[in-house]
Amino acid sequence: MKIVPASAVTAVEADEARFTGGVWQAEILTRERPDGMRAHRFVYAPGARSSWHVHTGEQAIFVLAGRGLVLWAGLAEARLLAPGDWIHVEPGVPHWHGAVPDDNFVHLAVSASGETRWHAPVSLADYQASLPG
Repeated sequence: MKIVPASAVTAVEADEARFTGGVWQAEILTRERPDGMRAHRFVYAPGARSSWHVHTGEQAIFVLAGRGLVLWAGLAEARLLAPGDWIHVEPGVPHWHGAVPDDNFVHLAVSASGETRWHAPVSLADYQASLPG
């Protein structure tokens, strides 16, 4: 067993090749064995977002603060996320997530196994077109 004190968690700016806008990520749980679980905290500035990506294993996202968006393949517009919401990300589903234009977005991402495969960034035009009506 392992305890990770909040004081030991530090955030770094997320990779600009995988995120658009101001995004910070903190690794909370590191993988202890091959294909093991890991957890991160992400903080998105207003309008910031991930690129399209796919997980090869299951992931759970828990919204801590602010308002966010998630869009997956097949949806016409993004779904709005609020504190307390959970997302069960199934393997193989292309998706992106990020903040609404006028609020920050903070979430935990717990990956049970697998890897993340990154794809194209979400353009500003595509982001704006996906906003819920």
